[in-house]
Amino acid sequence: MFNLAEILTLIIGLLLALVFVDGIRRSLRTRRNKLKVDILDTTIEKEEIEHLIENPNEALSNDRAPVHEDQEPLDALYDIKRHNLIILNICSEDLESFSHSVLSEQLASYRCFFEDKGFFTFRDIEDQILFSLINAKNPGTFLEEMSSSDIALVLDPSKSTNVVESFNFMFSVAESLAEIFSCSLLDDNRNLLTKQMLEHMRNKAQEYQLQHLANAS
Repeated sequence: MFNLAEILTLIIGLLLALVFVDGIRRSLRTRRNKLKVDILDTTIEKEEIEHLIENPNEALSNDRAPVHEDQEPLDALYDIKRHNLIILNICSEDLESFSHSVLSEQLASYRCFFEDKGFFTFRDIEDQILFSLINAKNPGTFLEEMSSSDIALVLDPSKSTNVVESFNFMFSVAESLAEIFSCSLLDDNRNLLTKQMLEHMRNKAQEYQLQHLANAS
């Protein structure tokens, strides 16, 4: 038979064990809930970015106050879908280098259209979108006389039938604009575009095109 001291010791030990187990269970539950929240937030951001090219003003304005030129660049665009999009950035030291009117004038010789959503699209003779030109700072558009120091040319390989041709065209436009506005031409990480990175991006375009051919066969 146990004496009173031994019984109390066993009871206290059991209670401590229960408290310890409950603490572990609560910790695991908290971590699971946090993980669910993180996944949900990421999903929301992906949905916003996936709709940016088709509906940038709406996708980036829901439940948010209006944002202006002093806002940060659209980092979510590069972080979340960098593996799917081919992006060239053009950055100017002048805070108001790029606007709808200025860009429209310089792009007049191309099959370039300013969409109602507030960004430009470059199209082929069959009216298929080759790539888009957006304001690289929030809210991503040139609506309401918005001006910017940064623009991005964005090619979505999943929506292009000839990715290599579209990329070469996009690069020629980006190179021309960078020269006209005396700006820096940057890669998708917003680093100065090097010959090595340019070749890497061309190879990436070729890989996407090969995937299209393989899927079509």
